[in-house]
Amino acid sequence: MGLYDKYILPKLLNRCCSNPPMEYQRKKVVPLAEGDVLEVGIGSGLNLPFYEKSKINKLWGLDPSEELNKMAAEVAKQEKMEVDFIISGAEEIPLPDNKVDTVVLTYTPEIIESSGFNIEEIDTMYLPSTPKFAGYNYWGLARPNS
Repeated sequence: MGLYDKYILPKLLNRCCSNPPMEYQRKKVVPLAEGDVLEVGIGSGLNLPFYEKSKINKLWGLDPSEELNKMAAEVAKQEKMEVDFIISGAEEIPLPDNKVDTVVLTYTPEIIESSGFNIEEIDTMYLPSTPKFAGYNYWGLARPNS
């Protein structure tokens, strides 16, 4: 891992993904999580303040970046949340099948439907005050195909 990936990229990602329009989107989606939750791409923990703690039994945070996981651990500590961090990509998640009730993905993979899920609700929009190449958002609800 180079210096850029270790020291610059994590802070850049945290800064770019913490603008007010993106936070507003997080406030709409993250509180819907409940039960045993897996957050894929937990990054620096920007979603953690938006979980409704009373609805969460267990929270796993998955991200391949050790540096981002360290940043997220600090946020978890500030939020008084217990998070089990998994330093890994999403290609193979080291949890048993059917272990989680909710999977949270924000600003990550476009492979929901090809991974065996049915999108039940979806909304889209360009976020105000963000560049067009980075500000197009999708949010909604998907459930496993039965």
